[in-house]
Amino acid sequence: MKLEYISENDNIRLSEELKLHTTRKLYKSIKSLNLKVYVNGIERKTFEFINKGDVISIDYDIEKESSWPLYESSLDIYYEDMYYIIVNKRKGLLSIPTKAEPYSIYQEVLYYLKNKNEPLTISLLNRLDKETGGLMMIAKNRIAANLMQPTHKKMERFYICKTHGIWDIKEGTIDNYINKDINSNKRYIDTIGKRAISHYKVIKEDKDISYVLFHLDTGRTHQIRLHTSYMGHPILGDKLYGIDDGIEEMALLSVKIKFHHPFMDYDIEISLKENLYE
Repeated sequence: MKLEYISENDNIRLSEELKLHTTRKLYKSIKSLNLKVYVNGIERKTFEFINKGDVISIDYDIEKESSWPLYESSLDIYYEDMYYIIVNKRKGLLSIPTKAEPYSIYQEVLYYLKNKNEPLTISLLNRLDKETGGLMMIAKNRIAANLMQPTHKKMERFYICKTHGIWDIKEGTIDNYINKDINSNKRYIDTIGKRAISHYKVIKEDKDISYVLFHLDTGRTHQIRLHTSYMGHPILGDKLYGIDDGIEEMALLSVKIKFHHPFMDYDIEISLKENLYE
């Protein structure tokens, strides 16, 4: 397998560049297995310096493929290239399998790629709750995943939800900390824990219901569900953090993904066709 990406760093040793943009396993393999690394098509040593805009290429085939059982399904694909795939996950489907529920979008993507004779080495870049539908982005290999990690700030996620009540402040930022309840699957807002930052904007109001657009800086488990509840406006149908409103389906969708493609060096924006207004 050969992977390529464009360096964003100027006057840096190739070894340091690789540490920034590969997994630890891949970097160790580059050294121990003497994998070939190319800069602008020319084989280079890791002690040499490179510059911003140089094209880094790595020949490797060391990733372990998934051992989870595969399930046939018709994927709703919104975008695909040799590095990434964006699909529309339906509500009620897990992002990743568990022993209790071994069926997930993860295995559906694996099945699709197996039929294309592509490696089964995917990584989910944004996980959605079982009750949440919409766009999910998946990297086809670990170096592609590493280049899209939050520290690289290349991926933006947007969600729309329907919440109870009318918000007093129509636009703002929620910045606090989330902790996990050790006795359940629930999370809670705390003064310590993992920092969670959500930007929101009320885009429509209908009687006692508000339609709210969220743009996330972080991707904590249940982040939007917790933040809406924290603001006093839980999501319709949220049985974990909301109220007993009798609504069966939670009104939360992943509606847009924007990212700068690290291999092709251009911006991509993918939007969900369906919406919560209908």
